[in-house]
Amino acid sequence: MPTTRFENPRPCGLCQNTVFETLPNPRLAHLCRCATCGLVQARTFPDADALRKVYREEYFKSADSASTGYDDYERDRYCILKTAARRLDTIERFSPTRGHLLDVGCALGFFLEEAKSRGWQVDGVDISEHAVKFANERLGIPARVGMLEEAGYEPGSFDVVTMWDVIEHVPAPVSVLSLARTLLKPGGLLVLSTPDVGSTVAKLTGARWMGFKLAEEHLYYFSRKTVTLALEKGGYQPLEVTSIGKDVALDFLARRLRMYVPPLAAVLGKGVEVMGLDRAAVYVNPRDILCAVARRRD
Repeated sequence: MPTTRFENPRPCGLCQNTVFETLPNPRLAHLCRCATCGLVQARTFPDADALRKVYREEYFKSADSASTGYDDYERDRYCILKTAARRLDTIERFSPTRGHLLDVGCALGFFLEEAKSRGWQVDGVDISEHAVKFANERLGIPARVGMLEEAGYEPGSFDVVTMWDVIEHVPAPVSVLSLARTLLKPGGLLVLSTPDVGSTVAKLTGARWMGFKLAEEHLYYFSRKTVTLALEKGGYQPLEVTSIGKDVALDFLARRLRMYVPPLAAVLGKGVEVMGLDRAAVYVNPRDILCAVARRRD
C-alpha cells in the first residue's frame, strides 16, 4: 500500500508539524509518520482517565502480552534484576559516583531494588497504583503514584533520572524530558530506553514486530534520529545512543519466536519443555531497543 499525506489534528510530538504520512502496512493504519521529522505516533490518543486504566494490576500479568502489558512481571523479577544490573553498569560508566537516582515509570520497583543494593539512593514514580503499592510495601522502595508532573519532586534533587520503556507511553514526550531536566542537578544524567522503529528487525517483521502495541499503550515510536531530537529539544546533550537487550526466560523467548519463525519456536519450545529449562534466563539483543544516555545541558 503506497503512503499518502494528510493533515492530522494532533500535531507531531517533536516538531509540532500537522502533516503526516500513512504507513505502508495496512495493519498499522492506527499509526502515522510525521512528514517533517519522521516521528511515528498514534493518530489518536486516549484521554488521561483512559490512560490510567491501561496500567491497572492486569497490565503486569497480561493474558495477551503481545498486544499490551507483560506476561507476569512479578514472576520475571529474576530476569528484570539481571537486566537492571546491566543497565546500571552503563549508567556507572558515565556516573561512577552513586548518588540519588529517580526511576520514572518504576513499575514494581525491581530496577530500583537492584540500584539500592549497589549503593544508590533511590526514588520512583509510576502511574500505576498497584505497582507503587508493591514497591512501597513489598520492597521498601520509596515511590509515588502519578505522572512525573504530579509527583512533586524538588528541582535539582537527582544525579540520574531513568526512563525504561516510558517515553513511548507519554502524550507529551518533550515536556516530560524537559521536566526531568529540572529535577537533575547540574551535569546530571538522563538514561532511557525505547523500542527502535528504525531497526532492521522492525522493518523486516512489519506489523508483527514486538514493539508495536495497542494504540492506548504505545503512543510514539522513536528511531535513533527522533530520540536524539527529543533529547536535544528537552535540554540535553546526547552522549550515547546504542542498542540494548534484555534477560528473558526461555519459555517467553520460545513464545515470542512464534511471531517471527514458528518452526524454530516449535523446536525451542519442545526442547525447553523436555529439559525443564522454561525459567532459565538468557540475554537476547535483536538490536531493536534503543538506550540513550544524555547529560543535562546548562
